[in-house]
Amino acid sequence: MRTIGLSLILAVGLVGAVPAAGEQITARYSGIQPANHPSTYTEQFFGEMVETLSGGTLKVETFANAQLGDAVANVQSIRNGTIGFTTVSASNLNQVVPQLDMFTLPFLFRNEAHFWWFLSTPEAAEFVKPLEEKGIKLIGYIDSGARNFFGDKPIRTPADLKGQKVRVMASPVAVKMIEAMGGTGTPVAWSELYTALQTGVVDSAENNHPSIVTKKFYEVSKYYSLDEHARIPDCIAMSLRLYNRLDDKQKAAVIEAGQLAQAYMRGAWKVSEEGSFDELKAKFKEVITVDKQPFIDAVAPMVKEESKRLGVEKTVAFILENGKRFQK
Repeated sequence: MRTIGLSLILAVGLVGAVPAAGEQITARYSGIQPANHPSTYTEQFFGEMVETLSGGTLKVETFANAQLGDAVANVQSIRNGTIGFTTVSASNLNQVVPQLDMFTLPFLFRNEAHFWWFLSTPEAAEFVKPLEEKGIKLIGYIDSGARNFFGDKPIRTPADLKGQKVRVMASPVAVKMIEAMGGTGTPVAWSELYTALQTGVVDSAENNHPSIVTKKFYEVSKYYSLDEHARIPDCIAMSLRLYNRLDDKQKAAVIEAGQLAQAYMRGAWKVSEEGSFDELKAKFKEVITVDKQPFIDAVAPMVKEESKRLGVEKTVAFILENGKRFQK
C-alpha cells in the first residue's frame, strides 16, 4: 500500500466516520476468479479508474482467486462493509433479494445482443433497485457469457443428465433447472469444484468458456456440450456503507469507473471467449453442439413456475416478448 504523506488510510470496515479533507480511503475489491481471468483484469482496471477519477482520494486494492472469500461470503461482506467491492453473479444475489434469481432462468435471453439490451433498459434498473435496501449498490455489469455443460459423460439431450449430480451455484432456480432436465443440482463453492469433479462429488458442471480454461476443468472432464442454457450477468457490487461515506467527487468517480469497466469487460470478454473456445476444442475429448429445443422444452414448465414463485412474471414476459426482435 502506498503511503500518502501524513494522510490517514481509512479501512473500509471502519464505517461511520466522515473522512476529513486530504484523507484517503482505501477499499478492498474481492474477486473469485484466477489472476489470468478477464474478470480479474476488469477489477484491476476498475481500481485504476477509481483512483484516477477521484484524484487519488479513493484507492481500490484488488484481491483475486477468492482470497477474501467465496461468492456467498462476499455478498455478506459487502453488506456489512468488510469489503468495498466484489464481482458477483446475479444468481448469488438471490440470498438477499430472491427476485434476482430471475437471471438464472434458463433460455431467458435469446442471444448476447438481447442480454445487453435488457441490462440497458429502465426496467432492468428498476428491477435491481431493491439491492440498495439490503446495503448493496450495483454500479455495473460484467459479461459472463453463455453457460454450457461439461463433465465425464457426453450430454446431447436432457435425458443424458438423468442420474447425474451437476454442480450449480447456490441458486434455487439453478437447482430446479437441473431437476427439470432429469439430474440433481448440487451447489458447490467455485473454489472447490475442481476437486469435486476429480473425486466424483459431482459428475458434471456448467459454466462459460474462459472460466473453464482458467480453472483447467478440462483436466477432470472429457466432454463439453454447447447448449447455452443461461446468460447470467456478473455484477460490480459496492457496499452502500462505503458509498455513503464518499464525497460527491468520489461517488462520481465510482459510478463513472463502473461504466468504463463494463465497456472494458465487453471487449476483453469477447477476445477471451474466442481464444478460450479454441483452446477448449483442443483440450476436451469432444465439444458437442446440441439441439437446444429439447432442453428448452424440458425446462419450460419450470420457467413458468419459478417466474410465478419469484413474483417476476411481468419482467420475464417483457424479456421474452422483446426477445422475438433478436435473431437466434
